[in-house]
Amino acid sequence: METLDFVVIGAGWYGLAAAKTHHKLHPQNSLALFEQASSAGGVWAEHRLYPGLKSNNMLGTYEYPDFPMDPETFGVLPGQHIPGQVLHDYLT
Repeated sequence: METLDFVVIGAGWYGLAAAKTHHKLHPQNSLALFEQASSAGGVWAEHRLYPGLKSNNMLGTYEYPDFPMDPETFGVLPGQHIPGQVLHDYLT
């Protein structure tokens, strides 16, 4: 049986942030991230998306500080609500 130093259950917004933060602070530790769904993203996982789904958040208000959701890469302009597919792509 494998022994792990740190385990994160759930690859949603906060699970991904917890895993990244732990890895950055303790790069020598073994880490596993477990997700029940077929894709990461939590609420924004691929199987939960539907046509026209958008977040209540606008560009610049829903991103990790060290990974900005820039308009050129993600196709969302300032003042626009972020589409669900864009959030899924951002998280995965």
